[in-house]
Amino acid sequence: MTAHILIVDDEPVICKSCEKVFRRAGHSTASATSGREALKMLGSETYDVVFTDLKMVDMGGLEVLRTIKEQYPTTVVVIITGYATIASAVETMRSGAFDYLPKPFTAGELLAVFNRAFERRTLLQMSEPAFEYTDAVGFEGLIGASQPMRELYSLIQKVGPTDSTVLIIGESGTGKDLTAKAIHQRSKRKDNKFFAIDISTLSSTILESELFGHVKGSFTGATSDRPGVFEVADQGTIFLDEIGNLPVETQARLLRVLQEKEFLPVGSTTVKKVDLRLIFATNQDLKQLVIEGKFREDLYYRLNVFPLRLPTLRERREDIPELAHHFMEKYCSALERSMPRIRAEAMELLMDYTWPGNVRELEHAVERLTILVEGDEIEPIHVSAALYRTDSAIRSMVPKTSDDLKNVKRRIRESSVQEVEKLFVEESLVRNNWNVSKAARDVNMQRSNFQALMRKYGIKKQNPPA
Repeated sequence: MTAHILIVDDEPVICKSCEKVFRRAGHSTASATSGREALKMLGSETYDVVFTDLKMVDMGGLEVLRTIKEQYPTTVVVIITGYATIASAVETMRSGAFDYLPKPFTAGELLAVFNRAFERRTLLQMSEPAFEYTDAVGFEGLIGASQPMRELYSLIQKVGPTDSTVLIIGESGTGKDLTAKAIHQRSKRKDNKFFAIDISTLSSTILESELFGHVKGSFTGATSDRPGVFEVADQGTIFLDEIGNLPVETQARLLRVLQEKEFLPVGSTTVKKVDLRLIFATNQDLKQLVIEGKFREDLYYRLNVFPLRLPTLRERREDIPELAHHFMEKYCSALERSMPRIRAEAMELLMDYTWPGNVRELEHAVERLTILVEGDEIEPIHVSAALYRTDSAIRSMVPKTSDDLKNVKRRIRESSVQEVEKLFVEESLVRNNWNVSKAARDVNMQRSNFQALMRKYGIKKQNPPA
């Protein structure tokens, strides 16, 4: 399908280069060397996608972007610039840019961004999703203005006010817990209790007691009656995460809650009635578990009333700048330090990474960056160290002199050692149930030296899980 593209840049050579790439791909193009000229052209002709420079003399790219979003809402805008910072990236995304392309870029990179933008243009022409993008962060605590997230917000807004059972499906780290809270906040039960339980962290015996409660004498250690979450959360919402791990023997009891709105506490013969909204989540293929006999088919259909699929971070890369900014603000505030800037090349590494751990992995990477970077600028080498990626980062900043080489090697060594050192301490503590003395003996260190490492990385002793 042929697209009509407008390139806006006060450097004519950039306009000509982009036009050449797009025309070779079979698209029609036009160019403008100022923001005012671009808006004039938009007033007389329709364009599918606009690529605009961020820094221009007469009118900046943000002003062009905002005018287009207000007057031509189905035209998709991509910002291109040679002055990339995390702040400018976040600002453009919040202002409605589809994507952010730092200079210099290759023809392949330009076409890749265009293909995604043109797909977005097609969707916008078909139907504009209706939802309330409620604040600067996003929607009910969820972050991102990408098309997949906007579609998710629209579905949450539709299902929230109902009492329908929701099954949230997504990879680990995609934000299933935040999505469940967003549904609760949009429901008529928002002023009542919200409980979240991770099924995978509890044994079958403890799980049944946690959910249904128990009566005195029902098992060893049951010295008194204890209400379960289903009883305590009456009139509210319960979120059961990793429902695929629910023991088969407990699935029948849960099915009764869904069908009859009633349950029996462990060891009791007295039925209790409840009025609950149930939300479930899984990163497994429940249909496959049904085939394997590990999950009840009747329960599966009861859960799968309103499935919500969460996009991976790979599917919404344009949200990465805003997510990174959000997490950096969070951890800089906790460390009481100023926000460092991020170089365009460093942001490119974040945007190019595959993020198998999704948003959770991005948050942990930003936390590491906040700790590792002592200066006021985040460079590609820092991102490389945080992600354990050295190949592309080093190629992007090959040293010019032997002294530069020594500095780069020193920085890589220091960053890597610090990261491994912190993980070394944390893993030894986890292995020894957070007993500092045992952990120190386990790794053959004096207790004082081990505690010094804990202080160095801000690792505080935690209470072992019950």
